[in-house]
Order: sequence, then structure tokens, then C-alpha cells
Amino acid sequence: MKKNKIIHSGYVALIGRTNVGKSTFLNYILETKVSIVSNKPQTTRRQILGIKTTEKGQIVFFDSPGIHKPHFKLNEKMMRDVHNSFLDTDIILYFIDIDDKREDKFTLNIIKKINKTTFLVINKIDKYKKAKVLERINFFKDIHNWDEIIPISALHGLNISLLEDLIYKYLPENEYFYPEEKYTLQTEKFFIAELIREKLLNLTYDELPFTTTVKVEEIKDKNKLFYVRAEIYVESRSQKKIIVGKKGNLIKEIGKSARIDIENYFEKKVFLDLFVKIVPNWRNSDQILRDIFT
Repeated sequence: MKKNKIIHSGYVALIGRTNVGKSTFLNYILETKVSIVSNKPQTTRRQILGIKTTEKGQIVFFDSPGIHKPHFKLNEKMMRDVHNSFLDTDIILYFIDIDDKREDKFTLNIIKKINKTTFLVINKIDKYKKAKVLERINFFKDIHNWDEIIPISALHGLNISLLEDLIYKYLPENEYFYPEEKYTLQTEKFFIAELIREKLLNLTYDELPFTTTVKVEEIKDKNKLFYVRAEIYVESRSQKKIIVGKKGNLIKEIGKSARIDIENYFEKKVFLDLFVKIVPNWRNSDQILRDIFT
């Protein structure tokens, strides 16, 4: 960074319903994977911090869980993360899917109470022609006093540079908050657990994505390879049976797919020791939630 150059830095919260593309956007703009992606609801369970540093400044993104009404202590913790991300944020990016048919009054009420600079980000515009995109912009433009409205495709990178430029325009003049080489503050254990959970989400169906989680118990560097021991928590014997699969085929597939991603992360051979553990009602356990979210 050049001395005496004016830069703009600050915090940006990504909010919206589940599956609107917040994590896909974050991974694209950071040019690296920091947040897992799945087509299952509530993929993101805790706040993911991603840091974008350029000569213009530094944007610190909070990728928050999709906004929903909580029914378990797990969901209550997720929604606390969402609200906490608003406290120090400079800009809110409110993501919607271009196919959304109605306004999300629950989320809009939260935004209105906070009274922060807010962009409406209409995602997945690659699915339609320009006329349809303009129609959706017109539909949503008056439901809130937006500072900016930006149609994007997080998957294909459409208008991401425009959105980034607008973010810098609205951020205050600040120095960098974090070292330039930093792109996230996640721990290795948390990120590895998330990589495993991503495979679990993509290879299972029905209610299993909601009733499972992953905890990394141990990581050891054994010279030529990394040893990782992790547990998949389920709530019942029947769920364990599904995840293990016939003759252990599904758990092997989950492990194999996760191991490849973990090896890419460490740039080293990995031995992944994966177990399935029955923990009834873990989503309401304060102790387990503390273990998972710390």
C-alpha cells in the first residue's frame, strides 16, 4: 500500500434467507473457499468472517446464517450471530433470490430497526434475460429505502466488481483492520469440520442435514501426512444407520470426498478418521453447542 493513499475499510454483513447465495458470493469475491456451499437450507450455521484486501482498502465480510425463526437452541445461537453481525457493520448486503415471489417481512423488519446503509442484492440473474431482471428490480425496489440495488450472479461473477466498487464507495476512510495476507479468521478445526459437513449435506436427504453436525476432535501433523479425527453427531440410531450406509458405503464416500478437500487445504496427504456418534437432542445441548461454536 502506498503511503498517504486514501483507503476505505469497514465491515459488511451478508444477510438474507437460506440458499440465496451469500456463501457463493463470499467465496467468489475472495477468490478462495472460506464458506461451504450446499442447496440445503441452513447450510451456514455460524458467522463466517472473510477479508478482502485491495489497494482501495479492506472489506471485512460477515457471512451469517440464513434468517429464520428459531426452534432449537442451535437456531437461537445462529440468529444471535446474525444480530451480532449488525452491531459494528457499516453496510448490510440484503440478498434475495431473483425467483422470490414475495417480500420477506421478518427480515425487512430487522433491517428497518437497524437503520444502516443497505444494498439490495438480487442474485441468480444468469437464469433470466434482462427484461425479467428489470421486472424483479421494479418489484422489490419500493419495499425499502435501499441505498443501492445491484443485480448479480454470484455463481458466474456477474456484476461482482460493480458491487465491490460500490461497497468501497460507501465505506468510511480507515486503515486496514487485519494484515493484508489474512482472508479469514476461522480455525483449522472449524474449517475442516465444515468441509466434512458440506459433503454430508450434499450426500444425504430429508431431515438428516438438520439433525447432524461435525466436530473435529484431533489434528496431528505426522511429518508425511496430517491425521484428522472427526465425529459426525446424529440424534438417533436410524440416522446413524443411514449415514453409515449399506456395508459402510456412504460414510466411506463422505470421508473420501472430504479428504480430497482437506488435502487441498493442507497441501499434504491426509488420513481422515471419521466416526458417527449418537447424541440425542444435541441441538438443545448448551455444552455441545459451546464445543461446536468455539
